[in-house]
Amino acid sequence: MKRILIFMTALALLFIGCTKEDVSLSEEQIEFFIVMGEKIPYMKPDTTVDVASTNEFTITNKDIMQNVYQGLRGDVQVLDNADQAQIEGYLKQIINIKAQQELLLAEAAKENLSVSEDSIDVFIEKNFYEPNGGKKAFLEQLKIQGIDMDFVRQDTKNNILLLKYIEEVALDGKDFSVTDDEVAQNYQDNIDTYKQETATVRHILFLTQDKSDSEKKEIRTMAEAVLDKALAGNNFSELAEQYSEDPGSKDKGGLYENFTKGRMVQAIEDASFNNEPGKVVDHLVETSYGFHIIKVEGHGDGKELSEVKEEIRAQMEEQKKQDAFPPVINKLMEKYELKVLI
Repeated sequence: MKRILIFMTALALLFIGCTKEDVSLSEEQIEFFIVMGEKIPYMKPDTTVDVASTNEFTITNKDIMQNVYQGLRGDVQVLDNADQAQIEGYLKQIINIKAQQELLLAEAAKENLSVSEDSIDVFIEKNFYEPNGGKKAFLEQLKIQGIDMDFVRQDTKNNILLLKYIEEVALDGKDFSVTDDEVAQNYQDNIDTYKQETATVRHILFLTQDKSDSEKKEIRTMAEAVLDKALAGNNFSELAEQYSEDPGSKDKGGLYENFTKGRMVQAIEDASFNNEPGKVVDHLVETSYGFHIIKVEGHGDGKELSEVKEEIRAQMEEQKKQDAFPPVINKLMEKYELKVLI
């Protein structure tokens, strides 16, 4: 899942997980927690144990199970390969995040903040459906992960409430403005980054992950046929929208703009920087993801301050807001006498 809204990084919010209602576990999730319970007894699916407390509410192991399952992607091998200390350290992180979320929700309720159904719909469309290849593809991902859409809606509602409380109450009236001098200094401090050579490309991805050798052979044949179309001059953007399996770019005609070296896997980087702009690379580029058809749109020599001034300003303002958040949560932890019990 992609970046949602400001402060999501500051809160370290897990995708799916602000809801405190008791949610039943799927068979796959039960099996997962049976395995975890062998190392961490308080995470057995048939037990209920308080893992954190405040002067107004408690958090149980049941309240964090969806978070834990989602965070570890239900991968039992992770449990097999980790020792007890590693798993417990991860669980404590989840418990602290969950507790902080519940503190913020409690404050939002006291402020009588509310969220409309329309705003939830807009949020889900923009932050879940669009970055993941549309509603159908997103729902398929949820099905694989054993997550119900009703749970997503409630979680989204709570996430919006958290953000609303932070922006409209906790940080209301604070000055996060950034001066031109601060922007210029930031640019100079990061001049090597801003002046790096960049590439802009379009690409079409044919996924081969978890495919058999015979399936990969068929996929290569299809990819080569589409490559021939691209080399023949067919509209590359239209080909990407039709054939690409990269949800992050297919709806943009396969476009990836102004990336620097070190940002892409090596094979993609080599094709992007070592081929002439305006040309389609004359061979399939293979990575661990699959086969790529690449068209180099252009190269750049980096950006001047005037080109990135407002981008830097926005980043610095956001960082100031994030830096202002820890004191807010620390005060709430003291107010509610938060204690982690494991």
